[in-house]
Amino acid sequence: SSSSSLNKSNSKSSLSSSSSSSNDNRNKEEYNEKLKEQRRQRQQQMRQSRAPQRQLKNDSNNNNNSQSQQSQQQQYIPLNAMMNAYDGFKLCDTKCFIVGAGVGSSIDNLTLRAANILKSADYVFYDDLGASSETILDFCGERCTKTYVGKRGGDLKSKKQSEINAMLVEVCSSGKYKHVVRLKGGDPAIFGRLGNEIEALKRAKVKYEIVPGVSSLQASAAAVGVPLTETMRGGRHFACISGHDAKTNPESFRDLANVDTVVVFMGGKNIADVVDALLLKQTFSDNAKASMTANATTINAKRSKNTPCAVVRDVDGEKEKRWLGTLGDIVEKTKGDSLSPCILIVGEVVRSATLHERRKFL
Repeated sequence: SSSSSLNKSNSKSSLSSSSSSSNDNRNKEEYNEKLKEQRRQRQQQMRQSRAPQRQLKNDSNNNNNSQSQQSQQQQYIPLNAMMNAYDGFKLCDTKCFIVGAGVGSSIDNLTLRAANILKSADYVFYDDLGASSETILDFCGERCTKTYVGKRGGDLKSKKQSEINAMLVEVCSSGKYKHVVRLKGGDPAIFGRLGNEIEALKRAKVKYEIVPGVSSLQASAAAVGVPLTETMRGGRHFACISGHDAKTNPESFRDLANVDTVVVFMGGKNIADVVDALLLKQTFSDNAKASMTANATTINAKRSKNTPCAVVRDVDGEKEKRWLGTLGDIVEKTKGDSLSPCILIVGEVVRSATLHERRKFL
C-alpha cells in the first residue's frame, strides 16, 4: 500500500511539472509575439513619418529635371513678339558683338580684337564696307552665315533700320548661334545707328558687346596731319554733326557756334548748305537768329569766311582725296568732284594741316 501511494504521488508531481513547463513555453511565445508586433508598429510609424520627406525630395528632383530640360531647349522667338512685350523673350547663351570694321579699302584699320571675334562668329550681318568687304569677311569661318544689310541713299533695295533690328533679334533669339556679329564700317558708336539696335537687343534680352573701330573722324584728321584738340590754337573741344542737318534742321548748328572745332559727317552732297549753316547765314529762321542776338559778337568771332577747313574724301580708301581751304573758298575748290563719303573739319586747328604723302611704309 505504501508503494502504491508513493507511485501516485510521483505521478502527480510529474504531471504538475510538465504542466508548468508548458505554461512557461506558452508565455514565452506570447511575449515574443508581442515584441514582434511592437517592432512592426514602430517600423510602420517610421515609414509613415519619412514618406512626406521622400515625396518632397522627389518633387524637387522632378522640378530640377524639368527646369534643366527647359533650359536646354532654346525656344524660337517669333518676330511679331519682338516689339510687343518683354515677356515674349527668354534668356539664351547667344551673344551679339557690334563690331567696328574701321575705314579704308584694306584691313589696315581692322583691330585685332575685331578679327578674332569674326573668326569665332557663327552669323554675321554686315554693312557696305566698300572694297574691304571680302577681305574682312575672309576672317569668318567656313560655317559662318553672312547676310548683307547695307544701306545706301537712294537705293530702294536697302533694308530699313526696323527690318535690320528684326532680323538681328530673330537670329539672336533662335538659340541656333552662339556668336552673332553686327559688322559696321568705321566705329559703330559714331553715326552708326547703334542706339536703335541696342534697344532692340535689350528688349529681346539678348546679351551684347560693343567693339570699337577706327572712325573716319580720327582717320581724316590723321590724313591731313591735324589734332582734333590742341591748346596752342584754341582747340579745347570739338563736336560732330551730320551734314544732313544743314537742310533738314539747320538750327542745330547754332549749338555749335561756340565750339572750337566742328567735324561734319555726310556733308559732301550739300557742302554749300553746310558752309552756310556754319556761318549762320540765311539757312536759319528768323526765330533762330533772334535767339542768337545776344551772342552775335562771340559767334561772328568764332567762325568766318577766313576760318580754315579741310575736306577728306574716302579716307584710306581707293578714291581718297584731300582739300585744304577756308569756309569762304572750300565750295569752289571742291566743285565738280564727287565728295561722298567725306569728312569736313572746321576750326583753327586746321592751320597746321599738310597734304603730305601717304601710304609709304618702312
